[in-house]
Amino acid sequence: MSKTIYTMLITVWIITPIMMVNVAITEPVKSESESDKQDFGNPLLADPSGIENWQVHSACRSAMYAEDATEKQMGQFVCRMAQDMIYEQNIYHNAYITFFEQKKYEEALYVIDGYSVTGCDITDLGRADFTAYIIYYFDENEDELKDNFYWTMEQVLKPYCDELRDASIEFHLEENEDRRIS
Repeated sequence: MSKTIYTMLITVWIITPIMMVNVAITEPVKSESESDKQDFGNPLLADPSGIENWQVHSACRSAMYAEDATEKQMGQFVCRMAQDMIYEQNIYHNAYITFFEQKKYEEALYVIDGYSVTGCDITDLGRADFTAYIIYYFDENEDELKDNFYWTMEQVLKPYCDELRDASIEFHLEENEDRRIS
């Protein structure tokens, strides 16, 4: 028994330092995705992240003002894709509202009102106006260019939503013989 223990101790004393030196000298193995990122600089291999305002602002600005035809075309494509995502959210949001109204789910209507990305129904908002709102807002609020695009949409579209709300308010003047109706 003591011979077995003695053999094991000698083996551990000899093999352990050899293994430790071998591990210390060997270079760490990089994962395939890490080497791809470093070798090619391909943004498609970057870590997932949300859409930032600068990306959409830059694309929409290029779509409207770029002189180079390729840059303008790429800007139009990216700007439209970002807008389509917002329009798609608006379609789903309106479908939920319609469903909850039909089922008379008052609590659900109250809750879903807080989940609109846009702040109002943008079904009638044209692309040119939408693009103008995006460009104008971020030209005026450059400090928000690193923020998430979806979280900022309500602020971007606030002038449009305010205009919609103002248009929906009816004004009634009391008729009085002494006053002029305008």
